Amino acid sequence: MLSNYNLKKNFLACLKMPLFLDAQEKWDYFLENKIKNYEKLRNFDYGPTNESSVSKLSPYISHRVLLEYELLKEVKKKYQSQKINKFVEEIYWRIYWKGWMENRPKVWCNFISEKNYEYDFETYEKAINGNSELDFLNSWVNELKTHNYLHNHTRMWFASTWIFNLGLPWQLGASFFFEHLYDGDAASNLLSWRWVAGLQTKGKQYLFSPANLRKFSNNRFNVENIHNKQIFLEETNQIALDDEIYKSNMELKSETLILFENDLHVPTLKNILGNYKSVFIILLGNAQRKIKLSEAVLKFKQQMVFEFINRFDNVTQLDAIKLQETLVDINQLDMIYPGIGDNNDFINSFKKANNKVIFKLVRDQDLFAWKFAKKGFFKFKENIPKINQYVSQN
Repeated sequence: MLSNYNLKKNFLACLKMPLFLDAQEKWDYFLENKIKNYEKLRNFDYGPTNESSVSKLSPYISHRVLLEYELLKEVKKKYQSQKINKFVEEIYWRIYWKGWMENRPKVWCNFISEKNYEYDFETYEKAINGNSELDFLNSWVNELKTHNYLHNHTRMWFASTWIFNLGLPWQLGASFFFEHLYDGDAASNLLSWRWVAGLQTKGKQYLFSPANLRKFSNNRFNVENIHNKQIFLEETNQIALDDEIYKSNMELKSETLILFENDLHVPTLKNILGNYKSVFIILLGNAQRKIKLSEAVLKFKQQMVFEFINRFDNVTQLDAIKLQETLVDINQLDMIYPGIGDNNDFINSFKKANNKVIFKLVRDQDLFAWKFAKKGFFKFKENIPKINQYVSQN
């Protein structure tokens, strides 16, 4: 059997493009050449081969290869212009979505547990296979499966078409995105679908016109009419605020640390990992996931995990079975908090089944920003100057 070191070495030798390098190069290029035009071009989707209007950073931000707060620091250091404010605001939207769901973890629980949907199965099958009667939707489905990415505006069009034109459950659409997106962040994806459906901002649905689609797709889709159904969705369960996360901090409490593939920010973690006797990184397979991922997405995650491991001498990857065997005699351990989602669900079940004490390590910047995300975004936005000041000092 190959050792952990040789496994890493053999895998890395086969890589065509190291993802951590790709992340840094994309960020450097965007910061230097594209950010000033971001506000003007951001709503245009010129197609999967034209990236002039987008940063394409989201897969790396979602896995925290690039950390939101560090990006904000770099932008503020380099630019004073108002022209970069829209990109800064979009980063804060990501922080806000995370915080909003951390304050309401039941939203994720409801999403996972709701299974009794009423819908036309044939319509659903045609939609996910790119065989619907809507050419523009078929194009987006094929693009999603091929590139594991969609422009944000296209995601809104897609979700609106799915819910209000095809009449399919938004939960199935969100799951379809999770399956195929490299940047399938639990908060951003789930809450964006809820927003389109009219659940996130109560009574405010997202519907688009043929003119909007023609203009912002650069006339790639010459659609004359869009036939939407009269659909009004309501929350099935009352969602209360939960302050459990604010009992956590970043203080080290044991000799063993676990982390997951959605927090891989080397510059900040390198100062932490060296303090532990053992560090284990976990990448769940579909057997442990409530939301199944495509082979392409799992491979993308695995590549990032291997690259991360290669940067440290004391980090070992474990699957769910090996985790139980390895930690059999360890009763207390620390964990870089993965956020609400499948990883957190898995570790909560593991903790309960194996009678472990697991201390959540949550970044100070997250805890500070999330406390302002208990209401709508505009209320959160009022506190961005406070968050900026805190981020600049930490």
